[in-house]
Amino acid sequence: MSSEGMYPSLFMSALSGQSDRTLSLCWEQHCKLLPGVQGIHASQVATWSVDEVFRFVQNLIGCEEQARLFKEEMIDGEALLLLTQTDIVKIMSIKLGPALKISNAILMFKTTDEGLK
Repeated sequence: MSSEGMYPSLFMSALSGQSDRTLSLCWEQHCKLLPGVQGIHASQVATWSVDEVFRFVQNLIGCEEQARLFKEEMIDGEALLLLTQTDIVKIMSIKLGPALKISNAILMFKTTDEGLK
């Protein structure tokens, strides 16, 4: 069993069992809380350099200080997409609030790509 299945995003678990309409409305609201994320595809993120990941995290509201950790750990776009919420909280020692924003941004990238299929 993957750790991703054991530690679902708080945002996603709060939405389980909701209708598709409610889910899409909640998703729209969540997108507004993460400006600069909507419309970016995981395939684009995968090509990002360490500096581009640093700038992205730095621009997430409340995550400015955490951005340097991503740079210190040399996390590029491909590595960013592999991170789970647990990785961000436990391995990188990032507080839960910023970690949720970052992990939900990653989920949004992946969901945007799924919409292309």
